[in-house]
Amino acid sequence: MSARAISEPAGLVENAPLDRLTTIKVGGTADRLCRVESFSQAVAALAWAESRDLVVAIVGKGSNLIVADDGFRGLAVQLTGRLSSISVRGGGLWCGGGASLPRAVQRAAAAGLTGLEFGASIPGTVGGAVAMNAGAYSAELKDVIDWAVICTADGRERVRADELAMGYRSSSVGAQQIVAAVGFDLAPGDPDQIAGRLAELRGHRRATQPQGVRTFGSVFTNPPGDSAGRLLEQAGCKELRVGDARFSPVHANFIEAGSEATAADVLALMREGRRRVREAGGPTLRAEVRYLHPTEGIRAAISREGEGE
Repeated sequence: MSARAISEPAGLVENAPLDRLTTIKVGGTADRLCRVESFSQAVAALAWAESRDLVVAIVGKGSNLIVADDGFRGLAVQLTGRLSSISVRGGGLWCGGGASLPRAVQRAAAAGLTGLEFGASIPGTVGGAVAMNAGAYSAELKDVIDWAVICTADGRERVRADELAMGYRSSSVGAQQIVAAVGFDLAPGDPDQIAGRLAELRGHRRATQPQGVRTFGSVFTNPPGDSAGRLLEQAGCKELRVGDARFSPVHANFIEAGSEATAADVLALMREGRRRVREAGGPTLRAEVRYLHPTEGIRAAISREGEGE
């Protein structure tokens, strides 16, 4: 890493609780949390972290993130201000990486732009959704992205969608990089039809996913041609509990956390669910949620081999 002397970035907070920045509300504190509002601030934060050999973790809405009970020793970064804003520009949609994806869907719908409706059921940020190529209802972010601005310690670069190597729940965005802004290529549509489609998707989500509880999105990715929820339910995991965390009685591929739940409870439950599916003759499930390790940053919540975090 570089040894250059770089000033401490603006917006730096020490000993910041991270559980409140996730939807499942478990985990410890970050030694440092930096809120950035512009491309230049994002670059400055990454450069400062690099100069101090600090691992960086981008924390958005935390809808697919488990923070270690021991917290995080590196630099957590959150996008705010302009980098969480949304605007319609020239018939397209411009979003800061920290913008809420469901809110971006609503803004597009209000402008009569169609193609992003599936994102209404993905409760994360635009940047996070791009980094993992989030998707729902047989559609993915890669289907509607035009370009993205990627910030690194060396500066920022605007890249085309085909330069992001987006696959199933994956992309080429690195751990020390920030998806700071995204341009969506959407089509004109009938506002009433778009509103009707959104109402239909919201109704489906309310009927098939847990509501009003501490949870995050899908725990495991769907294996080719199958459903992780079906496999978990078939293996007897629905309502299975470890500590104060359980697989949801509404949908087995969601975990609900009680008020006393810990990250260790959630991870142990995930390992047990995957073990049961494997013992029932199913595939080795791949974690969709990510884990913020105390010193290694964001990584797979549990390994492909089923070992601990």
